Amino acid sequence: MKNLVLTSIICIFSIINGIKASETVDNVVMPEENDSLKQEIKDPCERFYGIKPQLNFRSSYGELTYNHDYDQENLNILSEQGITKEEGMFTAGLSLLDVDWSVLLNTIIREVDGHTCVIPANLDVFVGYRNPVIYISSDIEEGTCEYKLIKRHEQQHQQINVSVLEHYLPTIKKAFEDELSSLKARVVDGEKTSDDITDEMNSDYVFAVRPIVNRFQITLQLEHKHLDTRENYEFESNLCK
Repeated sequence: MKNLVLTSIICIFSIINGIKASETVDNVVMPEENDSLKQEIKDPCERFYGIKPQLNFRSSYGELTYNHDYDQENLNILSEQGITKEEGMFTAGLSLLDVDWSVLLNTIIREVDGHTCVIPANLDVFVGYRNPVIYISSDIEEGTCEYKLIKRHEQQHQQINVSVLEHYLPTIKKAFEDELSSLKARVVDGEKTSDDITDEMNSDYVFAVRPIVNRFQITLQLEHKHLDTRENYEFESNLCK
């Protein structure tokens, strides 16, 4: 499965000496493009343009697990991997997961009048989480007020993950669906192979939908920061006093 990069399209408009095809220069009429030339430059894969690839869209929240193998010192090191670094007593607890999205385009090959056409058949997309884990320091005795407080705080982080993904999933899926119409068959030319063309199409698609996925990830970070404020830490710290 491949994550793709985006390309921008630059439209270039050219005007040659301000003269239109129907105007004359030195009494010579500029000829219109003839039918035979139009036929020569016609895309041999155009007949496959109407084929819309199927979208196979999957998502997962992952299976939440709990880990008590790290003391507070090692949790401080592990926290560097998190979306946000927690402070104060909550280095005794930590929520981590992997935010994952992947795109894999599958194509079929057809020969047309001596040309090779690469036709998009289906698009496999995954957007979601993997390996959600709540870490609670081995220094904290299970069943105590502090343990319960830390556990609840980290569960709130995991609930934020679920809520933000639930909110964005319909928008993300629609973005993928809307872009399917831009995936058209392409001809293999030059030194490129059908695999090269497939990779290019895959990259163009990922480029087009990456902005909405980026907004999802930014929102996720912001929501976690709203929970991990100094004011909230102080409030929760006083609950066990």
